[in-house]
Formats: sequence, structure tokens, C-alpha cells
Amino acid sequence: MRTLLFLTLLLIQPSGVCAQGWTEATGQISAVLDEAKKNARQTQELIESEQRELNGEKKTLQASVNNRQKEFDHLKTRYEELLKQEKNLQERLEAKAHELKTIDGTIRTSAKQARDYFHESLTSPEYPQRSQVLAGILQPEKFPGLEGIQNLLSLYLDEMAAAGTINRHKGTFIGTDGMDKTGELVRIGTFTTAFRLPDGTLGFLRPGSEGSKLIAVQGKPGWSLSQTINEFFDGKSNTFPIDISNGAAFTRLAQEQKSILDWLSAGGLLVWPIILVGAIALALVVERFFALSRIRANSDRNMKRIINMVSKGEWEKCREFCREQSRFPTCRIIGHTLKHLGNTRAIIENAFQEGVLKELPMLERFLPTLGVLAAVAPLLGLLGTVTGMINTFQTITLYGTGDPRMMSGGISEALVTTQLGLAVAVPIMILHHLLERRVDKILGDMEEKGTGFTVALMKKGQIKKEEILNATA
Repeated sequence: MRTLLFLTLLLIQPSGVCAQGWTEATGQISAVLDEAKKNARQTQELIESEQRELNGEKKTLQASVNNRQKEFDHLKTRYEELLKQEKNLQERLEAKAHELKTIDGTIRTSAKQARDYFHESLTSPEYPQRSQVLAGILQPEKFPGLEGIQNLLSLYLDEMAAAGTINRHKGTFIGTDGMDKTGELVRIGTFTTAFRLPDGTLGFLRPGSEGSKLIAVQGKPGWSLSQTINEFFDGKSNTFPIDISNGAAFTRLAQEQKSILDWLSAGGLLVWPIILVGAIALALVVERFFALSRIRANSDRNMKRIINMVSKGEWEKCREFCREQSRFPTCRIIGHTLKHLGNTRAIIENAFQEGVLKELPMLERFLPTLGVLAAVAPLLGLLGTVTGMINTFQTITLYGTGDPRMMSGGISEALVTTQLGLAVAVPIMILHHLLERRVDKILGDMEEKGTGFTVALMKKGQIKKEEILNATA
């Protein structure tokens, strides 16, 4: 810097400067040089001062950065710990939520089971608040909580207490005619509830579909049962009939008191053709059994007399006997065979077989008809099944499947006609088989008698050889 300043001054000074001015110039240059040095020192000092300040600030900043880094590391470590803690808490929260969901599901399931049970309980009409309590527990948007558990437990405790008591009171129920009735009621635990009306009518009660009212059971108790119930109502006896099957015995009681006409009416119009088929088949079977039994009973006795007459050669007497006993097939066949006496054995046997073939339609009379009736009866039952199912589907189309009782008419028609058709067809088939076996036995007996008659003719010489007969002809 100083060299540059010096050269600059030399250039500035003209080469022809006089010697007197050299000293002055040198002094000026020295002064400038000193001033420059002074400025340089000041600048150097300023630079050093600023450098020191910068170093100080750098140290300060470095210390601050280190502190911030330490704080960052600490916060990072803390953040990671918090993340782990959050994860653990999240897992615990999920476990608690699952546990609460399980508890909620258990409580709601128990509440639904309780609702179904109380709908079938005889004590529900005495506790009308049950439905409201259960509806509060079963609210989908509300957790039942401890209060819900306590309420549900309270309902079960009330039911347990009612199960051990006998409650007699006056109350209202729905009668068998669908009208409200008021009378004396007695409930034995949770098993049985019976009523007695002012006119003396007795009966049993069962819970309605909604569980809020009791409904009278169809059918009436018998005389002995009614007497026992009356004595209990009057306080004369401590004996009372109970139904431990939860209503199954009452249902059977109503079914047993259903008349045959009611049962047949449930089957629709096709029941009557099936009954007509059964009646016709019964008449034909009776006629066949009577006719075939007479044939078999007189066969041996008549044949014994015929053989006796043949052995004595009383041919006219034998023909007369066969004419008198012509109502029996064996006699008619023997009478037909006697027309061919003196012929060969083949002719005699053919004549006998001809007589058998003539008798066969009489023996098998009505048997094909019975076979047809045995096939028609189940077909009519099947037709009734189809008709009943069509009625059922038409009911479903009009009214839906909400009320099963609306469909019971078609289902009853289908089942009753099927049952009746099979009940008629099975006995007819069995009896038809027995009659066929009977006819087979009679035919076998005829063939046996025919063989015996042929042997008797051979002994008497009434059967000639074919050569002799041809020679005579």
C-alpha cells in the first residue's frame, strides 16, 4: 500500500522538480506515510477489535447452539419417551375399549335373553315396568353401565322372588273369544296361571306375544281337573295342577280336545274325495274277504264228496252234485271237466284249465280297482299339498310373513291332506296284497283238486291213451 502511494507521488512530481522542493516533498510523503500507517494501525486495531468481538459472539453463539442442541436432544429423548408412552396408552385404551365392548355386548345379550324370557313369563303382566327398563338397556347409542347391570339384575331377582310365591288376585286377561275378561287369577310360581270367571268357567292362561297380557288357553280342563281347581280357589284344598313344561301340556290339551270334524275341516275340500276313496276301498275289501273265505271253506268238503262219487263210478250223481253246488268255483270246474270224460289226459287237463280261466275273473274281481284306489289316495293327498302350498304363498303375497298364523291355514291343508292320503293308501295296499295272496292260494288249491280229480279218473279208466282214442275214432 505504502509503495503504491510512493510511486504515485513520484509520478505526480515532475521530473524537473527542483532540489529545494525534494525535502519538502519528502516531508509531505513521510507525513502522508505516517498518516497512512496511523490509519493502517487504526484499521488493524479496528479489525482486531471486530475480530475479537466476532470471536466472542461466535463463542456465545456456539455456546447457545450447544445449549440448544442439548435441549433438542433432551426434547427428542422426551418426545420418543412420550411416543412410547402414547403407544402404551393407546394399547391400554384399545384393550379397555375392547373390554368395554365385550361388557356392553354381554349386557345387551343378557338383556335380549331377559326380554325373550319375560315375554314368555307369567309374571310379566304384574311388572309392567320391565319393558321400559329393558328398552333403556338396549338403546344402541348408550352404554348400559353399572346402572343398567343393576337394573337387569333387579329384574332377575324379582323374577326369582315371584317364582317362589303363590299369587291370588283379581285381574284381566284375553279370553278364548278375543275379548277382555275379568276374574279370579291364581299364579303358582312361574309355572301355571289359572282363572275362574264369575260364571264358573275355568281355564289356564299363557303369556301373550308381547308379554304384557295373559291369554286364555284353548280347551277346557276335564271334570276331575276342574274339581281340583275349584277346591283350590275356594280354599278347600292345597292341591293345584301345574304345567312344568312351560305351556306344552296346555297346547297338547287344546289339540286333544280338537274334534275329528275340525281336523278334517283344516284339510280343505280334497279331504272328502280321499275319504270317499277309503270308503269304497273298505266296501270292496269286505266283499272280497267274505267271498274268498267262502270258497276256501267249502273246497275240501266238496272235493271229498266228488272223489268219493268218482271212485264209485256215480257219474250222473257227480254231475248233479256239481250243478247243485255251482256257486263254488271248484264244483263248476269239475262239472265242466266231466263233460270230457273218456278223452285223453291232455284234453281233460285242458278242460280243467279252461274252467280255471273262466273262474279267474271272478276271483280277481275288484282287485285291480283296489290297486287303482291305493294309487289314487296318495295322489289326492299330494294334490291337497300343492293346493295348500299355493294358498300359503298367496297369503304371503298379500300379507307378508309377519304373522305366521296367516299362513297356518294353507300349511294345515297341505299336511292334513297328505297325512289322510297316506293313511288311506297304506291299508289299501296291504289289504290288496293279502287278497292277491288269497287268490293265489285258491288257484293253487284248485290246481291241487284238479290233479286229484285227474288221478281219480285215471283209476276209473275214464282217461284213455291217445292211440286208443285215435283207433276208436
